[in-house]
Amino acid sequence: MDEKAEYQQLVLIHLDSLHNYAQNHTRSPEETEDLLQETLLRAYRSFGSFDRSFDCKVWLFKIMRNAQIDRMRRKHARPVEEGWPGFEGLEPDTRKEVSLYPVPMNPEEILLRRLTIEEVRTAIRNLPPLWREIVELREIEGLSYQEIAEIIGKPIGTVMSRLYRGRNLLRSALEDPSTKKATSRSAHAL
Repeated sequence: MDEKAEYQQLVLIHLDSLHNYAQNHTRSPEETEDLLQETLLRAYRSFGSFDRSFDCKVWLFKIMRNAQIDRMRRKHARPVEEGWPGFEGLEPDTRKEVSLYPVPMNPEEILLRRLTIEEVRTAIRNLPPLWREIVELREIEGLSYQEIAEIIGKPIGTVMSRLYRGRNLLRSALEDPSTKKATSRSAHAL
């Protein structure tokens, strides 16, 4: 198989996940499409040097994350790790506290509660950006802690703590509709 066909085949396998991850980073359909296109172009240009022993999905997500950081820098915003527009100067812990649960809601609980996938996705998208990305990568994309750490360039311990906090915020939003609205409002107000 030639390199171009191999690239197309790998990208097609991960296209839906890439689109969802792009939506995680952007807030408009136009920006989502632009980020996706930029990611695919960057990946195509560097596919010749792609190490086939590396997970292609993780490689593509890392390219997308770096592309978004570059886009934000071009807009004179701070990169993802430091904050997103509207969150400048605020530490994550300064946001409204919600109840912490010892064990996050698992997929079976979600099904038993008859929550739709769209309700869960909406709740994830309403999480503050610091936790939204980690929850999306783990719970929607099914990536391991190690793969997430590689994508975001942080230690596994950071991934685990952000995931724990994000799951608790998600659970609070799904269990208490007033928290869901408050979390969404506070995320936009900050």
